[in-house]
Amino acid sequence: MHTFATALPTRLAALAALGLLITACGNEPAEVDVPAPGADAPEETDTDTTNEDTEGTDGDAAVELVIETSVSNEDGLTAEEGFEEGTWTLTCAPVGGDHPDPEAACAEIDEVGGEPFVMDTTDMMCTMEVGGPEEARVTGHVEDTEVDTEFNKRNGCEIDRFSQVETVINP
Repeated sequence: MHTFATALPTRLAALAALGLLITACGNEPAEVDVPAPGADAPEETDTDTTNEDTEGTDGDAAVELVIETSVSNEDGLTAEEGFEEGTWTLTCAPVGGDHPDPEAACAEIDEVGGEPFVMDTTDMMCTMEVGGPEEARVTGHVEDTEVDTEFNKRNGCEIDRFSQVETVINP
């Protein structure tokens, strides 16, 4: 026969387990096609055009990017000194393109990898600050990861993301 004192711990344990299950389901990370270091290529749909671009690299990191920088005049802010509007191409392995400092840009990409190029900050809690009107659109690929993204300085998360690849965006 169960009494209130013996049934309560069983019910509390069941509620705690249910709470953990619900919490775990609500905190699933967003799916991002970022290969882990040493991981195989992402799903087939992303590799079809990339394989043509990386053939002959013998497994080296192959990077081909087009970087278009601009200044947004929406908020009346001025760009930081030295920021230039323009369009550059950048290749790594081998280093090339018309980027003003391709060696430093490729070294930065080797250091940070492809994550800043595919990071989605829309569901992140970010500080409400504006770091400046600088913007950049980057397209191409970093290794086997297709890139088509915009960088800006409209909140703390985007400012951090921008700074991770500052040498690529603002040479």
